[in-house]
Amino acid sequence: MISKNLLFILFCFLLGCQTEKAQEQKVPQMQFIKAVKQKGPVAYRDPFGAISPDGKLFAYSDRKQISIQQVVGGATFELDKHGTFVITLNWLPDSQQLITYEIGGEREYWYSYDLQTKQGTPLWPNKRNFNDADKSLQIERENIKDLTWSSDGKQVAGLSKTNGKTQLWIMDAHGENETVVAERELIESIQWNPSTRSFAGIVEENEERYIQLDLTNADSEKIKAESYGPIAFSPDGKFLYFSLANEKQVIDLQKYNLETKSRTQLASFSRDSYAPSVAKDGSVLFRLQDYKVFIAAVDGDGGESKPITTFMSEISHWHPNGKLLSFTYGNWRRVMDDRNYPDITQEIGYINFDMNQPKDKPDVVVRASYSEDQGMAWSPNNKWIAFHTHADGTDDIWIQPNNDASKGKPLSKGGYETGWPRWSPDGKWIVSNTAPTSDRINKLFLIGIDQESGEPTTEQIELVPPGLEEGSFTDSQWMNNSKSLVVEYVVNPELKEIHIVPIDGKPGKKIHSFNSDQLYSGIALSHDQKWVAYIAPDEKGNFQLFKVSIDGKEVKQLTFDATNKAHPAGSPMENIFSFTVFNYESIFWLVKPS
Repeated sequence: MISKNLLFILFCFLLGCQTEKAQEQKVPQMQFIKAVKQKGPVAYRDPFGAISPDGKLFAYSDRKQISIQQVVGGATFELDKHGTFVITLNWLPDSQQLITYEIGGEREYWYSYDLQTKQGTPLWPNKRNFNDADKSLQIERENIKDLTWSSDGKQVAGLSKTNGKTQLWIMDAHGENETVVAERELIESIQWNPSTRSFAGIVEENEERYIQLDLTNADSEKIKAESYGPIAFSPDGKFLYFSLANEKQVIDLQKYNLETKSRTQLASFSRDSYAPSVAKDGSVLFRLQDYKVFIAAVDGDGGESKPITTFMSEISHWHPNGKLLSFTYGNWRRVMDDRNYPDITQEIGYINFDMNQPKDKPDVVVRASYSEDQGMAWSPNNKWIAFHTHADGTDDIWIQPNNDASKGKPLSKGGYETGWPRWSPDGKWIVSNTAPTSDRINKLFLIGIDQESGEPTTEQIELVPPGLEEGSFTDSQWMNNSKSLVVEYVVNPELKEIHIVPIDGKPGKKIHSFNSDQLYSGIALSHDQKWVAYIAPDEKGNFQLFKVSIDGKEVKQLTFDATNKAHPAGSPMENIFSFTVFNYESIFWLVKPS
């Protein structure tokens, strides 16, 4: 028989092995840094954030605002503003300067920010083009993307796309002496690799993805990895950080040991964890995306918001009979989905509206295509639906027989950032907004329509209300007479107005103005057309539903809970408004080196 002492020793040995094994598999310690909210569920992407090379500061963007805070806590300060959207954000090696790519302002695109002065100036302002004479290639300033610096600040890499391929440019710290050192089917997520003293990145060859450790050397080591999103290296060059998709097509942050060729998963969440940046002490900052949307409704006189859908859904619209509610739904806003934009998982469907019984799926799926589909609107005679789609490479309004997606066809032509269609009560017109050029300034367009045949009766007609020539139109609703529209007019990114405009081109009138920095938030008319609902922040910064009387004399807040709202829609039969409820933020975490 085995003695009790021997059993005790064996027990202790096994316990020690398990403890050692548990220590080897210990989950890295994570420190919460910041949750950065986005302004709306439409026209926004995840906020950017990065840790400074010295590990002391965290920089992040909130649409066009760049903010800096101490990693360990402390006051946050803001930098000067330039464009409307910050597209990329990178630290220079000295931890005292930030480089951004911005759109929507003066067409300088690349900016350099000094943390001491808090001011931003155009990066290399005299550099209007990048030239490689040997390859007879000239690229305009704005077409060089993803500028990335070497750890000593002496080399800069950037990417361009032309002739169906991606070019890797290398230049000096002044943006001079540029040359194309590599051209591939696809290059992305370039980063300085300390181990090879060169730039690495994700490449795609024959539909296979790799991380190549030296992009300047075609024969350098390539790691087979279906990686998406930015990559990063540890300062000593021993570890590589990147994200891989799991079985649910959500990407998880990974740590790859370049010496042992082993991989460890650093994060696992229900949404994407990605975009690592690494400090000199080896600390890794990454971004976790949190995104939720659903439809809710409230009594037209205000009160408690009630959920109408419990699945990802937005942009509701009422059937003329007031009994059905359409919406966009799906599982979008993920890296693995966004990479296919505009072919993303946004479908359209509807439910039988019930204020007291939320639905966990559509009652009817109207269109489940490969492309982004949004903003479904029924014709008054119930024979047709109109909607926004990117099907077949378009960005336009399409029309199809009610519940017959196989017969869908374009109605508008040449759209860009096209909005959601709205059918006039008499069935003779469809109004929508689109940007006729790539300047992203949305204009109003009317299309005459025969609701019996579904055929257009006019070409697209641009409606230019007198006095409203310079701003952007982001939503419109029909008055019952089918001769006037109520429109949401964006004066600037922080100021909106509500106008009533006739469709015959005569002057309209402004009924209300309000401050809001949520783009494409939308408006709605009440069932009696005595009120216009809109979205604006309350005193705590939460986007709430308000309404203003049609004469502009009275304003009333309708919702009060601590959630953010967008896209109101008014029932045509009852005193009810539906709307989108959303939570959209990037949550930044710091992983300490083990």
